[in-house]
Amino acid sequence: MSIFGFQASIHIINLVDMDNIITDMHEFMEEDISRGKSLVYYTLPGVEGKFFGIQKIYNALKSGETCIFVVSSTSPNNIMCQLKEMGLDVGAFKNKFFFVDAYSSLLVAPSKEKYVVLNPDSINELSRVVIELLKELPASTVVFESLSTIMDLCGEVETIEAVRKWNKTATLYSHTIVYNFTAWPYSPQTLNLIQKELFNAVIYIGKSGCESIGKHQGNNPVK
Repeated sequence: MSIFGFQASIHIINLVDMDNIITDMHEFMEEDISRGKSLVYYTLPGVEGKFFGIQKIYNALKSGETCIFVVSSTSPNNIMCQLKEMGLDVGAFKNKFFFVDAYSSLLVAPSKEKYVVLNPDSINELSRVVIELLKELPASTVVFESLSTIMDLCGEVETIEAVRKWNKTATLYSHTIVYNFTAWPYSPQTLNLIQKELFNAVIYIGKSGCESIGKHQGNNPVK
């Protein structure tokens, strides 16, 4: 069964085993996520996991999909540079690739993007832009570059409630929605919600080996 089907599921990627990480990465990058479903890359501190979201964007673009990248800890220009460094040319997809720039305003810097969050530390402002975009564009793949940064700026409780709204809207409008999240020492309640309730699928990315913890649906683990 696809991990991205109706039942929520968990997979663990071990970054120590570099021979297998490439195989695992391509397996999950190439697998389709069902429309209206959500996925979070749950990354341990000290591990760079953002390239998973970037690769997901590129694969979706190659498949002819519209893509939205919500950036909050770096500029759209830096993301474009990272794509080039990874050998991913998105120039041919400029009419289907959109940024939500929730970063430039933090530096009081101008943005060339069509969709700009003027007050990135306001969850209401960010949510308004995201939801309007979800309603405006056709079924798309939406990637949040750093859910952790949004949480740091806007608060844990506020961000969790916004994620519920984004996921619900994505379901209503048949978007696929993907989040990058770094598990900094947030409250146990917040981490538990991210691991077990908010998303249809969780992929753990860590430095060391972990035992499989099985599939789950909601708060009821299935061994």
